[in-house]
Amino acid sequence: MKRILAVLLMVMLFVAVMPATSLAAGAVSNGDTTVYHVATQRDDLRLRSGPGTNYSILARLGKNSALIKLSGDSNGWCRVRTMNGMSGYASSQYVKKDAYADVATQRDGLNVRSSRNASNKKNIKGSIPHGTTHVTVTKINGNWAYVKWGRLQGWSSLSYLRWSR
Repeated sequence: MKRILAVLLMVMLFVAVMPATSLAAGAVSNGDTTVYHVATQRDDLRLRSGPGTNYSILARLGKNSALIKLSGDSNGWCRVRTMNGMSGYASSQYVKKDAYADVATQRDGLNVRSSRNASNKKNIKGSIPHGTTHVTVTKINGNWAYVKWGRLQGWSSLSYLRWSR
């Protein structure tokens, strides 16, 4: 009985502390995560194993590659994660807010909604045409992306977006 109570107490303590410690630099308490993009002029951005040019290069990220910041700016470097899950450090001067995606629906447009609720047809604000490129994505939450296209903005399914390259 004491062992069960001890385990239960540990779980409760973990649950109480976890929300405060699990938020990344781009995350806020409602689950939204700010997205960023690579803003280089000519060359690819080098994703490094540590915060400095003396660390090894893990990958080269092309212009407009979408990223999530895992830590804030520290001496000109921030820790980032690519959308395919690779983590490393990048020069902060080339990591800018918002990312870009292309509409990848089969034939219809991409519905833009006032909330993250696909079952309510009344919350559809409009549609972005099939094949549209370079739609601005400001944040993601689960399988939802907050998009901006002209004056139209709201939530769309991340399943029908492909990150621009």
